[in-house]
Amino acid sequence: MADYFYQLEDRDGVRFSWNVWPSSRIEYKKIVAPIACMYTPLKRGNLPVVQYNPVNCSKCLSYLNPYCAVDFASKFWTCPFCSQKNSFPPNYAGMDPQHLVSELFPENTTIEYRTPISTNAVPPVFLFVVDTAMKHQDEILHLKKALLQALQAIPSNCFVGLITYGANVQVYELSYPHCRRCIVFSGETEVTPAGVQTLLGLHPVKPGTSHAAQLNNKYILPLESILENLTSIVEELQIDPQQFKKGEERKACATGVALSVALAIMESIFPKIGGRIINLSAGPCTVGPGVVVGRDLSEPIRSHYHLRKEEAKYVTAAIAYYNKLAARAVAQGHAVDIFSASLDQTGLLEMHPLANNTGGVLVSTESFIHEIVKQSLRKLFQKDDDGHLSMKFNGTIEVIQSKELKVCGAIGHLQSLGKKNAYVSETAMGIGGTNAWKMCTMDPNTSYAFYFEVVNAHNNIIPADNYGLVQFRTNYIHPSGERVQRVTTIAKTWSPPSAGLNALLPGFDQEACAALIARYAVFKAENEEAQPIKFIDRHLIQFIHAFGSYTKDAPESLKYPPQIAIYPEFMFHLRRGNLIQIFGTSPDETAYYRHYLLRESVSSCLIMIQPALDSYSFDVDEPQPVLLSLSSVLPDKILLLDTFFHVVVFSGETIAAWRKAGYQDQEGYENFKQLLEVPVQDATMILMNRFPMPMYVVCDQGSSQARFLLAVLDPGKTGATLSSPNAVGPAATTSQEIYSDDVPLSVFMEHLKKKVVSYEG
Repeated sequence: MADYFYQLEDRDGVRFSWNVWPSSRIEYKKIVAPIACMYTPLKRGNLPVVQYNPVNCSKCLSYLNPYCAVDFASKFWTCPFCSQKNSFPPNYAGMDPQHLVSELFPENTTIEYRTPISTNAVPPVFLFVVDTAMKHQDEILHLKKALLQALQAIPSNCFVGLITYGANVQVYELSYPHCRRCIVFSGETEVTPAGVQTLLGLHPVKPGTSHAAQLNNKYILPLESILENLTSIVEELQIDPQQFKKGEERKACATGVALSVALAIMESIFPKIGGRIINLSAGPCTVGPGVVVGRDLSEPIRSHYHLRKEEAKYVTAAIAYYNKLAARAVAQGHAVDIFSASLDQTGLLEMHPLANNTGGVLVSTESFIHEIVKQSLRKLFQKDDDGHLSMKFNGTIEVIQSKELKVCGAIGHLQSLGKKNAYVSETAMGIGGTNAWKMCTMDPNTSYAFYFEVVNAHNNIIPADNYGLVQFRTNYIHPSGERVQRVTTIAKTWSPPSAGLNALLPGFDQEACAALIARYAVFKAENEEAQPIKFIDRHLIQFIHAFGSYTKDAPESLKYPPQIAIYPEFMFHLRRGNLIQIFGTSPDETAYYRHYLLRESVSSCLIMIQPALDSYSFDVDEPQPVLLSLSSVLPDKILLLDTFFHVVVFSGETIAAWRKAGYQDQEGYENFKQLLEVPVQDATMILMNRFPMPMYVVCDQGSSQARFLLAVLDPGKTGATLSSPNAVGPAATTSQEIYSDDVPLSVFMEHLKKKVVSYEG
């Protein structure tokens, strides 16, 4: 069945937790895990593209799809969602069973409708907001290199602007090439959008006006017309010249005012037009609205301890301020990206609604010197096979489902459109109370989670030939200016109550369900002040209780069906990982990790939940997946760990000793040289294809950097002496310990069994 799930994802971009559905509300409540799916709207696949508008049902507005019943003689089609009969438009008159339109082919469950490019279409807009309040010259040199590289990647017809900030905010006039001209705003005082527009001499443009209206400004212009001037400005950027007491206070940094000014400019010149505000931040906001920490270095930036004790004096006001800015960005369809480069925190906790609500990205590293910023900024502007930017703009997504279902909500980087009908549940899971959501931007990796409930009455028997249906209708603006509608229609079979719960298990997707529960747990932790570990534990106990077989109060009797065998292990790793646990991480790191759990597809979410660990040795030609266990750490093996955020190449003691002795450079040790190279090559491939670029760590057993591996391993064999039959000499055995408050997987499973067999429901 796993292959079947992957095939559906490749074709339609959809992974459901349950692929066979209970047919009554009573049976639905018994399955514990929700009927939900992860949907990746831009999953490419071999989908048909047509150049006309879709045909919709006159009653429920669903679109024509392969599950519709068609009367070719009378040219009518019956909607499978509401049973309404509809007539075909005149251009479908020549259709017959041998000459079907694209929407009716059984394999075309996903189809794209494209409309011609509007004469008023405006290319994408990119406004860079750059922090120059840094301390070291190397930092700004690498920042300038990253910016210049980004300018080379942006299509020449796109609109580009530049704002820099430190103690004050500078908006550059790019239309004047003869000398540097900029308008300066105080970093300590909030400026209203109207005030910004007045000071900059801007005249608000109405949405839908001609392209020429956008050209009538000095600050954001087509790149092809300002590239030379903009390049010169970037090359001459210097560290903010403010005076400050080095070693005693932080530099003044007006991030809040800079972002507010940027939004005001975009609102005025490019309302409702696809664009991104790209903030490159070197430190926390220390002056003006949106302050994260004071300038006095004796005052530490807030930690999880301060948040728990309610001793973070700036956090409430800062979150409210950045939420207000995020609402402005969403209203105009503008995304906000935050690239954070600092050894200390920069305020991602407070600012992350700007990225989460608008679909923007977060990138976090310790310095602009690191390749992570440069490579991630370059990948932001990657292009598709047709040479267009991969990102899409100003999207909406609407869900229509069978009358037996109601939609509870969505979780991801989207916002509610407040569109409610009879098929919207009163029970909210995630962003609920609507069946339509808005996305300012998305790319081929962006995934959204949707949650449903069965509302069909227990005594209302669904005919065996009826499907449960869900249709996703995604609208967006292509970078070329085309309006695109992508329609995906999914059908699932109903299981009658008489078949029992076990009849649902062949359609259970453990991987998808783990990702969906992880998203819901994080959403509850962020928005409902819930205890995520308690939620996960309660969910797992109830789920195993529903589908396991056991004798009451006899833990040793508990048995799992094979379809749920690895699900408890996913939950074990989820509850002890950085997505849920906050011990040992900063609030900024927690916000960063959770941002990508709410953004990525099932496969990427699973790597975050249960990192991938591969072993390389002389014994086998190909790397072997191994357990996230201390038993996998052996002296004569190399391990490659992928946590999504970190990629670690770890050498056992024997391998490290041989490498330090230089055996790989000696004749006759070519196989050892190859063994060292292969995991590095595999790690490089991950780094090249991943966004954002992960931190790359190369370490040896016993080194301080080995903590990146040991932190994710099951501490089940703490203090064990590990050996390998292929290792020889003094390094044939090794001692490795993991000191952790976490219980091992084996103890967790035993405790789970006890809870399940004694659970009273």
